[in-house]
Amino acid sequence: MTDSASAHLFGLALNGIEILMPLVGAIVAATHLRRRGRNARLAVIGCLVMLPGPIVLPVGLTVGFDALSDAFGPSAAMYVLSAISLPFHLIGFGLLLAGALSEPAAPVPAFGPPPSAPWAVPDGAPADRHPRAS
Repeated sequence: MTDSASAHLFGLALNGIEILMPLVGAIVAATHLRRRGRNARLAVIGCLVMLPGPIVLPVGLTVGFDALSDAFGPSAAMYVLSAISLPFHLIGFGLLLAGALSEPAAPVPAFGPPPSAPWAVPDGAPADRHPRAS
């Protein structure tokens, strides 16, 4: 195998990993939807938004590189294709961070009355026995 062929094969393997990682992240985040709620939804959306990013560059190289190369030159055409894929990565990463760094929602009890505030007077208790009653 020539050096060029092995470099292309290595690049293809890296592209495959770059496409699989957001898919795996979306699947893992989707398994935590019930426990994590909004945070897991943000993570799933972030992973799915990042998914087209690695696909844009190889597709752009095969489909539109000649037209971009004629318009901007070969080196600038690569920068244009990278700039097209950049928003996918930035927005997806921002959504992942928002899901990871935001506070989780308070758990809702599966049964029973909703929890009361700690300073609330229990039913039937005299008001003068309450610590804030004065």
